[in-house]
Amino acid sequence: MRKFVIVLAFLIGLTLVLGSSGNFRAYTSTRTVDFSVVSGNNSYVGYMCSSPVMLNASSGVDFRALTVMNLMDKPISFYVTLNDSSLPEGLHAEVDGSVHTLEPGQSMDVAGGFSADSDVPNGTYEVPLTIHAYWDGGSALIKDCSMFVRITRPTYILTKAIVGGRYTYRAGETYTIVMQLNFTNNGPAGDFVIFDSIPYGNNTATHHINVSSIVLRPLSGYVDVNVNDSCGCYHYCHCCGCCHHGPKTAFKWHVHVRHGETVSLDIVMTATFHRHGEYILNCGAHLCGTDVSSNKIVVKVVGRCSRC
Repeated sequence: MRKFVIVLAFLIGLTLVLGSSGNFRAYTSTRTVDFSVVSGNNSYVGYMCSSPVMLNASSGVDFRALTVMNLMDKPISFYVTLNDSSLPEGLHAEVDGSVHTLEPGQSMDVAGGFSADSDVPNGTYEVPLTIHAYWDGGSALIKDCSMFVRITRPTYILTKAIVGGRYTYRAGETYTIVMQLNFTNNGPAGDFVIFDSIPYGNNTATHHINVSSIVLRPLSGYVDVNVNDSCGCYHYCHCCGCCHHGPKTAFKWHVHVRHGETVSLDIVMTATFHRHGEYILNCGAHLCGTDVSSNKIVVKVVGRCSRC
């Protein structure tokens, strides 16, 4: 009886170890599986599941959700659906649900994506996928793949965008453009300083942009204009990845931000574009004392300027 108990305990422990290991491998590694759907040596639909992706809150990512392979001796058609019912509010998943046809021996990557709002909790989330495959004489549902995403909320988030979402303009025209700088504090409440620089006058690097006025409208805090330093960076270009050559308005935004709070600063500029092309309207802002920078603002100018 004692020997039986010992052997039984050993078998239960072995089962737990093997089960955990199998789940872990399925979660962290890419795997290829052949799924038999009809008889014959070449009678398979193959698929390769993707590895988990990392994503910061307030951002999005596109990636290869899975690869489907036709290992049969006849054409197959397929499409992919997802089940996102278990995702928290603010986290969105998508997958290419178009119908595709593969000839024997062909394969295809299927695109997927995640996007997360700023308030999505940290954690790892799963979205099961189903491959709906059909061919002359049969069909199959394959449910062995999922998309996984790990959400992390950075301590500080600094973003910039053009209000209204317009990034294309016509040469020879004058526009009032409002850029909004947003700062989210996921750390302790405190006082923060954000450095930024806006080109002013004629852009001496290209001579194709003229900014005739700039108005700064902080929705909280206050702004120091025409500061000379870049708050601890060796050089402003090293903070934000590009430089404004020529005249510019440099400023610091001083603001108190509570934990979990997002604050905004509107930058209103009047700009005239003299030639078509793509231009960096703003290199991005820098959170002083950290390595956190916002994105750049790039605009596209179309047409020709007959009055320039």
